[in-house]
Amino acid sequence: MKSNKRRENPNPTPESLDPVGESIKRRVARWEAKYTPERVAAILGAKGEQMRERFRVQTEMLGRVEHRISEVTDAAGIPVMMRIWYKSFGREVCRIWRTIPSSCQELEYDVIRYKWTARGLEPTLLASVKAAVIELLDSSDFPRKGDEPRSDV
Repeated sequence: MKSNKRRENPNPTPESLDPVGESIKRRVARWEAKYTPERVAAILGAKGEQMRERFRVQTEMLGRVEHRISEVTDAAGIPVMMRIWYKSFGREVCRIWRTIPSSCQELEYDVIRYKWTARGLEPTLLASVKAAVIELLDSSDFPRKGDEPRSDV
């Protein structure tokens, strides 16, 4: 009958005694092999223009969304001090519109609406902000995730 006892290494090394430490060392070694200033500079150089354009488009989109939210909250008579919370909600709506597949968006919108309602925001105004943000984004040519060209270097 075979014994279920594990075979002990007759000459254990510190690495064999600490498998987690060995795993960490391997990860660090792989990262160090990949990361060199020259490699990073080459990647950034190749992607630089695309990164700048993407940032420009995202900043423009966010600026328009925040301006639209300000219009909605002004019309509702919300104090400027409270507007920041509605802008945060609107940014989340924008993120969902941009990154979540359309089949799941309504569920995601409900989750953030519930979150912000629980934090004390007006549910009807949240619905107005959501509608205004989605209308703005749908009528624009802002890209959704997966729409923009990708260059893997």
